[in-house]
Order: sequence, then C-alpha cells, then structure tokens
Amino acid sequence: MPDTDAIGQTETKGEPGPPTPRLYSVTTRYTDQFLGGEDGPDLLCDDAVTALHFALSTSSSSPLAVTCSTSVDGRTWTPLPLHLLHADALSALEQDAQPSMYPGPVHNSRPDQGRRRAALSRLIELSQVKWLDSVLRVPVDEASTWVPEEPATEDWIRAGRLWAAVWGDVPSASVLEQLPAPADTFSADRGTTRLRAEAAAVLDATALARTPTPDDSLVGLHAAWMLLHNIAERTLGAQYGTGTDLHTAEHRLLERISALHPDTAGPLSATRDHPAAAKIRAAAHAYLRHVLPPWPKNTDWTDRARTAFLEELHALRTPVDGPPPGPPETRAQAVLREVLDALAVPAALSRHEAAALWRSHSGRGAEQAGWDAAVQTNRTDDLALAHTAEGTPRDRGEAIAEAQRALTYVTRFHDEHVTTHAARGHLHALAASLVTLDKAWRTLQQGIWDIAAERRAQHDPATGPWRGYDEQRATADLDPVLADGEARIAHLRQRHLDVTHDALNDLIPQLTDTPRHGHRHHRMRNYLAPLDLLRQDLNTLGSQTDALRRTCHELRTRLNTGPRFGQTHATDHDLAVAEKQLRDVDRRYADTQTEFALSVTLGRTFDQIRTTHPQTHPTAAPRSSWRTVHAAPTGHDQATAAALLPGPTAHGRTTA
Repeated sequence: MPDTDAIGQTETKGEPGPPTPRLYSVTTRYTDQFLGGEDGPDLLCDDAVTALHFALSTSSSSPLAVTCSTSVDGRTWTPLPLHLLHADALSALEQDAQPSMYPGPVHNSRPDQGRRRAALSRLIELSQVKWLDSVLRVPVDEASTWVPEEPATEDWIRAGRLWAAVWGDVPSASVLEQLPAPADTFSADRGTTRLRAEAAAVLDATALARTPTPDDSLVGLHAAWMLLHNIAERTLGAQYGTGTDLHTAEHRLLERISALHPDTAGPLSATRDHPAAAKIRAAAHAYLRHVLPPWPKNTDWTDRARTAFLEELHALRTPVDGPPPGPPETRAQAVLREVLDALAVPAALSRHEAAALWRSHSGRGAEQAGWDAAVQTNRTDDLALAHTAEGTPRDRGEAIAEAQRALTYVTRFHDEHVTTHAARGHLHALAASLVTLDKAWRTLQQGIWDIAAERRAQHDPATGPWRGYDEQRATADLDPVLADGEARIAHLRQRHLDVTHDALNDLIPQLTDTPRHGHRHHRMRNYLAPLDLLRQDLNTLGSQTDALRRTCHELRTRLNTGPRFGQTHATDHDLAVAEKQLRDVDRRYADTQTEFALSVTLGRTFDQIRTTHPQTHPTAAPRSSWRTVHAAPTGHDQATAAALLPGPTAHGRTTA
C-alpha cells in the first residue's frame, strides 16, 4: 500500500507532486433504540466517489466518521471533512480515471471501465439535496417525528450555517431548486436567499480568521468569533461529519481579539518573554471565552471575571520554587527507565485501522480489497446510471431500487472481508507487541547482568576470593529493580493480550462462547489462519508455475529454432503473454508464502490469547533472575520474529 498523507499530495524537491490516492473509511454507527447500538458496515476503499456517496446516503441522525489513512502501515488516520472528500470526488470525475491503491482484479467482466461523469455528478448532487433536506426539515421537538411542510426562518438560518461549515462553500442553485420544499412561493424564495446569506456570512468569518490584516477592528473580530462560536457549540454536531472543524478558525480569531481587547492586550504584551507565557495566554483565552458572549452588555459579571483573571495572572507571574530534588537515580534504575520508555501502552486499534494494517502486510488481503473496491465502484456506477436512465418514473424507480439493493448487498459482503482482515490485523499487531516486550525483557536482563559483571570485575583479588556473600552484598540493589521491571513488563503483556481479546470479541462474538480446547476453537483458528487452504494454494500455484515455465521455454525454443512438425508458429506476443502470466503467478506464489508465514504467527498468537493464564509471562516459569540471560528467542518468539522481521525466513518456503 503506498504512502498517503493528509492532503493527498507528495512533495519532492520542494515542489508539489501529483495527487496520490487516499484510503477512505466510512464508518456508520446506528443510534436507533431498536437496533441496540449495532455497528453498521465499514466501507474501506480508495474510490472518492463511492466513499462520498456512502457518506451522504447515511441518515443524518447517525454519527458519521470519514477518515483517510496517513501512514503506510494503516495505524495513523485523520478525520476527513466532507468538503475535502467532495473535492476528491470532483477531482476524480475531472480526471476521468480511478487511481487504484490496491491491485485491481486481473479479469473484469465489465468492458467499460470509464467513469460516467454526468451520471455520477448527478448522483452526488442528489445526495447533497437529500443531506440538505435532512438538515432543513427537522422534527418540531424531540418527542415528535412530525416535520412541517414549510421550514421556518430559523431552519433556513441553521441550514445555511451548517452547509458552509460542512461543505465550505455556498450551495449551488441546482441543489436549492431540487429541494422538496414548496417551490415558486415567496417564503421559499426568501428562505433560500436567507440560507445563501448565512452561508456567505460563515465563509466570510472563516476567511477573516485565515487572513489577518492591520485594519481588523475589535467589533468585527468579535462578531465573527461569536458566529463561529455559536455554530460550533450549539449547531454543529458529530452527525454532520466528523472532521468538520471550526475551532481552528475560532482560536485564530481569539488570538487576535486577545491582542486588541483592553483587558488582555496589556498583560499579554508585558509577559511575552515570560517563562509562563503559554499558561498566561491560555488563561487570557479562557477569560475571553467567558466574557465575550455577553460582552459588552453584562458589566457586573465581567468585573467579577476580570478580578479572577487578574488574580490568576498574578499567581502565574510570581515565581514558585520547585519541589526539592529526590535521591539520585542509580544505574540500574536508569536501565529500567530506558527499557520502559521504549514500550508503548496498549491502545485498541479501530476496525478500519486493523484491516488496513493487515492489508499493508498481506498481498492476498490487498488483492481482495482491490476486488471489493472494483465491485463497489461498478455498483455505484449502476446506481448513478439508474438515476439518469430514460423511461417512465415507475421504471426508473424500480431500476434505482434494484441498483440500491445490489449496492447494499455488495457493501454487506465487503463488510465481512473487513471483519476478517481486522481480526487478523489485531493478531498481527499483538504478535509485534509480544516481540517488542520479549526484547525489552532481554534488554533489561542484559543491562542488569552488565552492571553485576562490572562490580565483580572491580574486586581486588589481593583482598581475598570473590565469594557468594560478597556478590549478594554488592548486587543487593539489583534484584528489586529487576523484579519491578519484570512485573511491569508482565503487566503490559497481559494488557496487550486483554486489549486484543476484547477487540476480537467485538468483531467475532463467537469467541466468548468457544471453549479453549475444543472443535469450535479449532475451526475459529482455521478461520483466522487458514493454513490448510494456503498449503493447497501453494501446491496449485507451484504446479501452475512449473507449467508456465515449460510453456515459456517451449515458446523460446520455437522462436530460436523454428517449430517442429505439427507445431504452430510462435510469435513474440505469445511469449510476452506467457511471461506476464508467469510473473503474475510468481507474485501470487510469493504473496501466499508470506501469508502462510504470517498465518503461522496468527494461529500461535490466537492460541496464546485463549490459553495463557492471566498475569503469566511465558518466560517467567520458573522465575528468572539477572544471573540467567537468554541470548536467542525460542518457541513463540522465534516464529513471531521470523514472520515479522525482514529476511529470507519470512518469505521463503514454509512447511508445517
């Protein structure tokens, strides 16, 4: 999987490079009371048009998260606002080409791979209309589901502000004309005019935050800050697109207001070089957030807040002596600190992060993702063409319903693959963490051993032989440090196991009911690590490789010496086709070998999750000490290292 960044571009020698494809994840979370918080499908693809349609077709009452990958391993994800996703979709339509992040299918039954620009643009526009209508026509109260036919003035104002905050522009005339509100009426015309005016006001406020000028007035900055503050606090929610951020513009306006406001301008300029300047600035911003909403009307409340701010400012400007220094750190404690600082606290990966992590290491998983993305794109094209098809409204409606059912079926089928890949990604991350913890444990052992060896070397033989009680006295402070380090590493190890176990239970609830030693556990292990199927694929691909090599050798012989009696003439094109097929099969064979090695590690890691007793370290029975140091990994560590570390062992033939 190629590297991606948050802005979709790579830089080389200071110049912006060509746009690189993003990996999108659209995650739905159903909040309906009858569904009991059931998780919906996760769409993981690199097609911006498909991701945008999936995001807009989700009900606005459900929190929606659109993220894009920002790292090669799929561990780092960034929330992606809808206006950036819309820009990516428009860019893909203008290029009339779909940049593929995953390797696509070798054979595709659809002869036409071109993007249908007009149909897809129409589909996106209709989705925007539905989104705006869901924002504009809301129930009158929380207890009722009745929606008035004609929106009120407050609804038009809220819709205009939300459109500008989410989409970053003013709604087009074509989108407003398709709203299901009563058309050709005075109220509708006045409402759309008010909607566009409110959207323009929000855009002007964000532009004022981005472009500071010396002529900015406190009144204008305060009005812009109040507008963005009210939208971010009262109107803009998670259901309108996670990643839509008005707090950055609000913070920029607050920075410039603090430099002009009479209560904060003087203290900030006087303490610009103070050691606690950052805390003073934060206190000034907190004060302004309290006084700006009622300012300059409520003077009494402002006076009390100003007094509290001045007292906090005086406390920050007064130097305070720090705590007395503690005892000096010993060398053994320094070794323990360095070892523990390199270890990370286990954090649960989300579903799409775990799936992307697995696909970044598994060629077969990336190929499956390519198939899913191609089928998902084709079904989206069919839905777009159904909206623009000719015929009666009834026929068009039936075609749209059929295309929507096909798209839903494909999405559900893709969701099953995401679940499987996410489970394997969790196990792969756990295996890497276990290797890191085992290395940290051995590093701690080696560091304590080196300290003991140096103390032993400092003994003067002239004073007498080095006896056991001498060593015990010289190294009495090492055993507590080693015991503390082993306990903390064992605790981290158990937390990694527990986090992965909980994540797998969320993905596959059957794990909770599966006995640790039983047939169902064996079947689940084969589901996560299908070694038998991979061994069959290796045998099949090996036979295909031998057959294709013989074919290439025979074609080269015909080209060099000519055909024998009864043989057909060979051409360079025939040889090129055979060589391409051989390269494809070799690639699949190498990917299957890597998959087999990774699956061996996944199976053993899964067994360790289900069979390891809590608070038990695999190398802690019998308990070790600093006098026993293991030089090489054995057992599980060796298999894990072979599958995770680069080298011929991870990619060579693997036998079971």
